[in-house]
Amino acid sequence: MRRTLHHTLCLSVLAGPVLAQSCPATMTAVETEIARLEQSYGFMLSDIRCDAPTIPAHQIMCDAADTPDAPLWRMGRLDDLAWVYAYENATKSRVDLANPPRDTAFITTRDACTDAACLCDVLIQHTNDSLGGPSPYLR
Repeated sequence: MRRTLHHTLCLSVLAGPVLAQSCPATMTAVETEIARLEQSYGFMLSDIRCDAPTIPAHQIMCDAADTPDAPLWRMGRLDDLAWVYAYENATKSRVDLANPPRDTAFITTRDACTDAACLCDVLIQHTNDSLGGPSPYLR
């Protein structure tokens, strides 16, 4: 247990600066956009379950969910909300937020990631595609 905890702490310390350097997300803008979209889609949950993640991308995202000011997890939250927003706008129909449609092509790409930089890139791209003009990410 101690070795696993030590390993996790070391990876967390090392991953922090890498994420900051490789992920051009302004978290204030991300949080502002989340707050706006949660007014309509706040009950939607992530497709990632963190009880026992086995996919590396899910492990990275779930580790981020356990840290204060978790950029990747919050970016994932924004992406989930943005996708439903885009889906409803494209189909002109409301979705069941308890069981929303998912972008399976994006999920396949996201789940193939093995590091935070990859996750950052695919989350930004998918959120930009979903939101278009109002995305909080630099283009």
